Amino acid sequence: MVDIAADPSHPRYQSLLLRHRLEQAEKQGMLAGSAMIAHGRGEAFDYLLGEQTIDSARTATNHALAALRGAKHPVLSLNGNVAALAGRETLLLAEMLQCPVEINIFYRTPQRMKALLEHL
Repeated sequence: MVDIAADPSHPRYQSLLLRHRLEQAEKQGMLAGSAMIAHGRGEAFDYLLGEQTIDSARTATNHALAALRGAKHPVLSLNGNVAALAGRETLLLAEMLQCPVEINIFYRTPQRMKALLEHL
């Protein structure tokens, strides 16, 4: 159950849920102070693009997957936001590709690394 006071009929409900998950991750010590700024930039583009995945983005995603599948030594690199929002999916992809996952964070502290590893 999600503990957020947002109306599911709100047009940006899914966005509010993601933002709430980042707020929770920040409270757990997983994110740098700039994490919400980075997420907000992405949300701004989503809004400008009409909340739709454009064809070129879908094509780029397919090419990225093909490159990972064809790589001799693929590695998935994730940051705090990815761990918080798509950690499980990243681990499933790594299992499918049989490749390692690295946590690549700029503002590294032992506490933050511990929180990220425990979350994953």
